[in-house]
Amino acid sequence: MTTNPAKVAGEQASAGRIAPGYRADLTVFGADPVHAPADELADAPIALTMLGGNVTHRA
Repeated sequence: MTTNPAKVAGEQASAGRIAPGYRADLTVFGADPVHAPADELADAPIALTMLGGNVTHRA
């Protein structure tokens, strides 16, 4: 969840950015989500997932 969706969900105080005091939920894709075509991103491996600052998946 990025800054704007966190704001819409009313979670801007705990989600939407990587900063001290925030949940630290994130996913690291094996492709650049900004530049990869949508169909390529859908098939990209997930390198890392963190929930609440804890690693829950590491490839």
